[in-house]
Amino acid sequence: MAPLKNVIILGASGNVGKPAIDALLKAGFNLTAVTRKSSSAKFPSEVKVQNIDDDFPSDQLLAAFKGQDAILNLLPPVSVEQHNGIADAAAEAGVKRIIPSEFGSDTANPKVVELIPMFGGKAAITQYLKTKESSGLSWTAVINGAFFDWGLYTGFLGFDLKTHTATIFDAGDAAVNATNLSDVAQSIVSILSNPEDTANKFIYIQTVKATQNQILAALEKSTGKKWTVNKRSAAEARQSGGEKLGKGDMSGIPDLITGGIYGGEPAADYATTRGLTNDLVGLKEIPLQEVVDQVVQSQG
Repeated sequence: MAPLKNVIILGASGNVGKPAIDALLKAGFNLTAVTRKSSSAKFPSEVKVQNIDDDFPSDQLLAAFKGQDAILNLLPPVSVEQHNGIADAAAEAGVKRIIPSEFGSDTANPKVVELIPMFGGKAAITQYLKTKESSGLSWTAVINGAFFDWGLYTGFLGFDLKTHTATIFDAGDAAVNATNLSDVAQSIVSILSNPEDTANKFIYIQTVKATQNQILAALEKSTGKKWTVNKRSAAEARQSGGEKLGKGDMSGIPDLITGGIYGGEPAADYATTRGLTNDLVGLKEIPLQEVVDQVVQSQG
């Protein structure tokens, strides 16, 4: 099967969108970004922009998808119905491949969804895509764990680069799968360049696998400073995050996710339970210290 060169992206202005656009343009893909009419997002001049109504009506999706080979769906998986509607329009338009908005933990593992219930929406969306295979619409779901470089830049992973403070969950010895955004982007390029070997499957990738204690040691070495360490219970973080989400408070998401990935649940380590498919998409793991040095240096 030839590479899927005409690619339309939904949610292109998010964390994965920019590196994905940069990598796809560099590789020679023809890109279109679908944006809501209320959006002010800007993209490189080489990217065509298709504005549609904010509620993503099916007729406008169908019109936007005509002539496209693949869809990169980076929209937040908040509404399962909305994502299933995107799949319906894609199948009707003759799109060959959709990459759904996974890009995180292994939602194909029921134990992971039980641990972090908010991932149930992602699992349902991918399950629905499987029902579209007979129509000619294939799918590839990327499981990359945490966004490693982004998680360090933003403090999401529990490390504050500005104050040199770390929040360590439990004993800090739970191994975490994580991938740099540039590697996530490269996996997307490889999937669309090699559609036959990546069809209708989960792709499991990682740049590094490390514990919080190992990350802390690497950060201390890279910064040349002794970091302040605060302790927290992973179970308490999950409970607190879940309670907030139950009340509609989205600020509970970080606690729910970090409490889940740092809790030491064996199912969360997909490199062990599933095995990696880095080779299939042309990725190599990078030594932890090298990746941490790159992040620290980029922060000046």
